[in-house]
Amino acid sequence: MRRLMTFTDCLYALGVVLIIQWLPLPSESHATGGIWLLDLFAEYSQNLLAVFIGVVFIVLYWIRSNHLLNELQRSNGVHVAFCMAQVFFILMLLYIVRVSGEIEPASARAGESIVLILTGLFGALGWRYAGTKGLVRKGVSKEDMQKIYIEAYAEPLAALVTLPFAFVGELVWNLAWLAYIPIARFVRARH
Repeated sequence: MRRLMTFTDCLYALGVVLIIQWLPLPSESHATGGIWLLDLFAEYSQNLLAVFIGVVFIVLYWIRSNHLLNELQRSNGVHVAFCMAQVFFILMLLYIVRVSGEIEPASARAGESIVLILTGLFGALGWRYAGTKGLVRKGVSKEDMQKIYIEAYAEPLAALVTLPFAFVGELVWNLAWLAYIPIARFVRARH
């Protein structure tokens, strides 16, 4: 478990390093003469937004990963594979956020939805596998397990709902994420 936690922490740290590399370089500026830092950031404000979104995603998923891994007493190869797949798709999400200003907006939105479906799916499958194979530590209550299941399954389902709206428009797609609330309630009622 300690090695898995260290490895996933390193992957999340690598994600942060990759995000920092999105910041603009002075050589990329169209300004003439001396380049001021604030002018560089104003010129590349979309990059700063992508960096902010990327850091938020990395931090949220890192916290969630640590929370879930702390609930386990051990792991095995299959569980590790689920964890690595989830981290891979988080890194893919960062890539899509990074290039979203340079590709068709509908394609970027659809890509984000698809990657979040896969991220959540592998996280949910990993948690389900850990629960059925006795990898969860004994002190975890049924209520805590239920909360984790709800969170694990509601996210990919909400992302699935947003996918068709990615082709309608940004506002509609963003509003479609509110489907998470009734989906979480539905999943909670089924457990």
